Amino acid sequence: MSKLVIAEKPMLARDIARAITGKEVSESARLPISGNGYTVCACAGHLLELVKPDAIDPKWGNPWSLDVLPIEVHDWPKEPTEDKKSLVEEIAGLLKTCDSVIAAGDPDDEGQLIVDELLDYLGYTGKVERVYVNDNIEKNIVKAFDKLVPNDSCRGAGNAAYARQMADMCFGVNETRLATKRLDGLFTVGRVQTPTLGLVVKRDEAIAHHVTRKFYELFASGDSDAGELTFKYLPGKELLAGEKHLFERHTLEALKEKLVGRDLHFETTVSKKQENPPLPYNLTVLLSDMSERFGFTAAETQQITQDLRDKYKAITYNRSDSQYLKEEHREQAPAVLAQAMKNLGVRWPLDYRLHSKAFNDGNVTAHHGIIPQEADAPVSAMEPDEAKVYTAICERYAVQFLPPAVYDVSESTVSVDGGTLKLTAKRLSDAGFTAVFPNISNSRVREDSDTGNPWVPAGSHTLAGISCSITEGETTPPAPYTEGTLITDMASIAKYVKDPEIREILKRKDDGKKGEHGGIGTTATRSSIIEGLKTRGYLEEQKGKVRATDKAKAFYALLPPEIRGADVTARWWLIQQDIADGKADVNALQDSVIKVFNHHRETAYVGASIAGTGKAVVGKCPRCGKDVIKTGTIYACSSIKNEKQEDGTWKEVSGCGFKLFGFCTKKFTEKQAASLLDGKAVSLRGCKSKTGKTFDCTVVLQKDGSVEPIFTPRKPTKKGRR
Repeated sequence: MSKLVIAEKPMLARDIARAITGKEVSESARLPISGNGYTVCACAGHLLELVKPDAIDPKWGNPWSLDVLPIEVHDWPKEPTEDKKSLVEEIAGLLKTCDSVIAAGDPDDEGQLIVDELLDYLGYTGKVERVYVNDNIEKNIVKAFDKLVPNDSCRGAGNAAYARQMADMCFGVNETRLATKRLDGLFTVGRVQTPTLGLVVKRDEAIAHHVTRKFYELFASGDSDAGELTFKYLPGKELLAGEKHLFERHTLEALKEKLVGRDLHFETTVSKKQENPPLPYNLTVLLSDMSERFGFTAAETQQITQDLRDKYKAITYNRSDSQYLKEEHREQAPAVLAQAMKNLGVRWPLDYRLHSKAFNDGNVTAHHGIIPQEADAPVSAMEPDEAKVYTAICERYAVQFLPPAVYDVSESTVSVDGGTLKLTAKRLSDAGFTAVFPNISNSRVREDSDTGNPWVPAGSHTLAGISCSITEGETTPPAPYTEGTLITDMASIAKYVKDPEIREILKRKDDGKKGEHGGIGTTATRSSIIEGLKTRGYLEEQKGKVRATDKAKAFYALLPPEIRGADVTARWWLIQQDIADGKADVNALQDSVIKVFNHHRETAYVGASIAGTGKAVVGKCPRCGKDVIKTGTIYACSSIKNEKQEDGTWKEVSGCGFKLFGFCTKKFTEKQAASLLDGKAVSLRGCKSKTGKTFDCTVVLQKDGSVEPIFTPRKPTKKGRR
């Protein structure tokens, strides 16, 4: 009797085959793999996609028309993606020879759908069981196969994911076409991309509209048995009245008069504070950290992690949303980290007896934290940027086997009118992990560790002969986003939602997902969402900061309020839960999208216009001869057509494919792009090589559309002439 196991991705399939087929399976073993009555094969994520609207009804094709909106398709059909048709055919052949199927998608909604949609498309009607594999540890996989459940009892989760797919397509198609036709320019709208854009627009507005205000602080100094001390006055809630600072000087002047020349008795407590090592990376934290430390874009870091897996087998699954690990990982750690240290050419004093809170079976969901694998992958063989990311991942895992940093904290307080005088001093008691990794931090414990105040022992003391000073400061605007901080806020957008009900729904959506706190998008799609916003001219980079363009600000202001915020995701999630529980039809979510759309169909953008939406033509395409236009920070052939995908990203579906991005981190100005397209050479200064070296050069555009450098030989100096 033969059972066909269909895994979500090849890596998982090989792990399963290693556990159940009795075969030796390498990391690159060819699939399918058979043994012990099982045949194990794999999808490669979603093999199917929703068919395009014009394939269902020609009137929904080009040119777009408002008259055909809204577009809604119940039970929206699917077809194999162009690059995965052969894999669908291969699995179809395997289904003909098996007696039953075991669905081994990831243990989440999308994992359920990936296998369900394939079996439905291929018309399979045989027995299907479901296995939930939470990690790649062999004995746990074996246990999971002892706990198979009927797949029919699990299909609700897949239905919820299918409902979200259809709703995303319906939302994007209708809202994008409505905005584009009314505003006479391409304006894309998406459930995730639009509130992401909103984060940046609102941040930029807060910076632009910030009004500097003077605030005042009081400091009280005096003598004590511990030496001269300076306390800071902390106003109480009533005095602050909801503000962060005091903006009226007279309040502090009155307090100063009462304090000057007096003696005050104060109490001091001494405690120990512990800074534990930070948890291993998940993708969100890794993207943010690499942005902050090295200036990598989210897309660059995500691609590097993919290369570390594909080229070197150096790290575990790179799109994980979890920072926790299984106990089995702890058992394997000595061997894994020994190999990692060999790869890095270092030795760290690790103590494998320590039990970090990262090792918690209960907190591991579909995936676990990103850690190194026991693979021979010396950094000397890697590109410099690959080595940076790999090193960071190894260090973040190794730090789990070092003790916490311990600080002694002395806090002295005394109550005065309207608030408290407080003095804090910290001193390092045990450096712990910070002695080995001084650049890795988990908290703000180290901040303000040197207050400049003498250490005050516990007990009662007197501050004698008090003198006071009042200082003046100014409020500052919030910092512009970087890609790292934007990714972090996408994962916790609920904190910006004013409606308490919507805020709680978003948080409830992420219950059990460590590292997600009421977010939008997924760890795997957030970087592509940001890249898409840049490509379509909504976001741009300015000196390492992410800023909204004028086009984005104008468009966001015109968007109907009911579709531009994170509450769209919250409302959808509630309906998805009903679909998963069988309380609502799979098309109910799409119906709700149409209801909202119809509410503003006749009024949105009417009479509005956005200046400068016409795309500048900079030259002719070297491949096909059509116009090359500026799109965001790149230049692309006008023959290129993009279509929105189920996950909110965009895919190029036709055209010659010519795009002019830049050269070695330098973006081309319109004038430079026009010169290149005209066959002229362009001089560039401050280019940066893969190794980080800066250089100047001249570039030309080749007939195939590639940019090539021309280095002018240096002239010999007079000293070198004969």
